[in-house]
Amino acid sequence: MTPGRVLCTAWLACLILATPALTEERSIDDAVALVHAGKGADARAAFAELVKTGNAEAIYHLGALHHAGIGGDPDLTRAVHWYEKAAQAGVVEAKLALGSLLYKGKGIPRDLARALILFTEAAEAGLLSAQYNLAMMHIAGLAHTKEYNADEDKPRAYKWFKIVLTRLDDEDARANVEAGIKFLVKDMTPWEIEQGEEMAAQWLAAHGKGGSLQ
Repeated sequence: MTPGRVLCTAWLACLILATPALTEERSIDDAVALVHAGKGADARAAFAELVKTGNAEAIYHLGALHHAGIGGDPDLTRAVHWYEKAAQAGVVEAKLALGSLLYKGKGIPRDLARALILFTEAAEAGLLSAQYNLAMMHIAGLAHTKEYNADEDKPRAYKWFKIVLTRLDDEDARANVEAGIKFLVKDMTPWEIEQGEEMAAQWLAAHGKGGSLQ
């Protein structure tokens, strides 16, 4: 089963412009403001200074700057380096970004098994884009390397689509997810749909629409 659209890539444009909730430190806000002001090189320098203090969010942002080529040429090797460090520190946005790079494998070695792990961790933490990407990996069978000895995981794809649909308010985005579900259920048995519904209900009962553990 191969859907017409594989992964949602809109997240890249939001790496810096829509920052995660990082308002605890004024210096992070200042560095982000430099990006908004078009001072990319200064932003890189500011985030690099914050990285020296071990600030995990700054590590993630520095990776995003290298990824997007803000303040210098794009450098995927450096982006992966910083995303990896931020992901290890628990920044879920870094897990999404790193997983997306590993999924695509453009400029770096492709690693679907690692992308699956990263998307799963970010999805379980409540990141909507990761939940959508994870559903698409399952629907396409790309979540399963030879080591998994399997193809599509339709109940899990259904689970994540239903979770995303429940949490989304934007009508255009909902229509896209609904199309994915419609495509998926054509080849699902009633038992598989029931399994997907049950898994989605369990996750939402534990996390709620906001995505955080209750």
